[in-house]
Amino acid sequence: MSVQADLDFASDDRARAQIGAAVSYLLRDATGVTREHAVETIVEMVRDIASRPPTVEAASIQPLMSGVTYRDFVIDAYRRDVDRWRATIRRSNGKKIRIASPPSVRDEATTTADAITAEKAIEFARRAIDLGEVI
Repeated sequence: MSVQADLDFASDDRARAQIGAAVSYLLRDATGVTREHAVETIVEMVRDIASRPPTVEAASIQPLMSGVTYRDFVIDAYRRDVDRWRATIRRSNGKKIRIASPPSVRDEATTTADAITAEKAIEFARRAIDLGEVI
């Protein structure tokens, strides 16, 4: 969970969406007592983090590769877990982007495959742009 503290979220809504996605992922196959235990563990993590005093230092840490400009896009790499990196892609002018598969229009896109390094996640994002998967 300490890895998540290093992320630079664009907004409160984006942070909440990623928390929701992470909770859904953790509970995806859990049922019964296993699900209850997972929920208790998640609540315990949130309480632990909420009880920590806020630090200016932690708030100012940027992701390893943030704000990489490529063509008309800005790419940010973030760490999901140990050796699991993804990248978000957004337009540098703030306009929405089109995603080829599944077809949609969004503020940003996230690479679908985990990379072992931030640099590799950036490379995956560049390849998606080059292949027209993100327009």
